[in-house]
Amino acid sequence: MRTLLRLLMIAALACAPGFVLPSAASAAGGPQVLVVTTGNEAQDVADYALERLQMEARRWNFTLIEGTADDVRRLGSYDVIMFLNTSGDFLEEEQQEAVETFVEQGGGLVTTNTAIESEPDWAWYHETLGATALPRLEATTEEAVTFNSGSQVTEGLDEELKLTERWYSFDPAPAQPGSTVLAQLGSGQAVSWVNEELPVFYASPGGEGKTWGDRDFLQLIRQAIWWGAGEEGALVQNSDDAAPAWPYTLTFVLFVVAVAGGGSIAVWRLDKAESEKEAALQA
Repeated sequence: MRTLLRLLMIAALACAPGFVLPSAASAAGGPQVLVVTTGNEAQDVADYALERLQMEARRWNFTLIEGTADDVRRLGSYDVIMFLNTSGDFLEEEQQEAVETFVEQGGGLVTTNTAIESEPDWAWYHETLGATALPRLEATTEEAVTFNSGSQVTEGLDEELKLTERWYSFDPAPAQPGSTVLAQLGSGQAVSWVNEELPVFYASPGGEGKTWGDRDFLQLIRQAIWWGAGEEGALVQNSDDAAPAWPYTLTFVLFVVAVAGGGSIAVWRLDKAESEKEAALQA
């Protein structure tokens, strides 16, 4: 009996490493995303958005590379390019052509907030986005956003989302054929949509820092990235959330020591009990 118990303990400790979850650092092969924030209206908002997106990237297995307009010339190693709150004329003609080629060959384009005002003379870009933004009001207002089902981008977004933004209106507004609206305000004004032929996504929120802290909005963006990269499978969360290796290694060592110590005590007590029982029988 004692020998069997010892063998079971040794087997359990030997197998324990197999139950340790892999780190996010070892999870390779997720989408590579180049994000550009050139011309954003509020650097603190852009910085916070990047911080939150980096957390999402570690948690949901994609790689976010912060770049500039110069990086747009070389898109061959990326799956998605993201214009995060960009504005103004920040791309040269050569860079615009690189984006066009990238998207038409299957690369994803994810855009947010003021990106719809970027490059006002770039016809391909605005035709692809499928809408023209009208000047925004100066004041922010809280509005309820509802999501439409049936798209990979909005999967799991079933509840109404309240966001405070300087909201855009559009003329022309996105409409079929050409665009599929993913979300809208109570007034019916579209706030997010995708191009029906190319992997291009736009969301008008994102101008306020609080929006980037909203769980549902981040889910919309990460699923848009996944969709834009051509990934059809469900997003799988990295269970250890890209935590540094040492705390987990130390925890595992302490766990092994604790189990081994507890097992030794249990075996000692069993030995003692059986010895006492044998002595009593002999008496």
